[in-house]
Amino acid sequence: MCKQLSLLPLTHQFDKNGFLGDTTYWETDICKEGDLYLIFNTYHYSLLLHKEYGDWLGEIVEAETAVITRGSYNGIDDYFEIMFTENIETPVTIMIPGERFERVTPLKEGWHGHLKIYAGGLYDCKNYFDKVYYRVADTLPCGKPVEE
Repeated sequence: MCKQLSLLPLTHQFDKNGFLGDTTYWETDICKEGDLYLIFNTYHYSLLLHKEYGDWLGEIVEAETAVITRGSYNGIDDYFEIMFTENIETPVTIMIPGERFERVTPLKEGWHGHLKIYAGGLYDCKNYFDKVYYRVADTLPCGKPVEE
């Protein structure tokens, strides 16, 4: 049996405030294979998930902060750790390779931005974080809290 591949390119459109307004993520092989995708544009992060990951979001529903750390992981230089912390007993961490993180505008270390998490489509924001910190570390996982 031959696997059918999608030839649809991964594209995004943003509104005048920098928020993600449209994406082809849910029609691409990236989504169908279950890969997460992170987008950053002018202080707004959007984490896109296949709808089957919606249940995982319950683990981070009470978290107040997202910490995104760029570093080397298993010999790959461009990797990202997203740690959800504050107001939950144990921080929850996910790892994303650089090719699954589109940086439309340059990133700077420090507090900035908002993170919206979507599972299955942009019609339903599953989680929203108003406190997002971006930093760079030599190696991942970092797992360290941010000192304010």
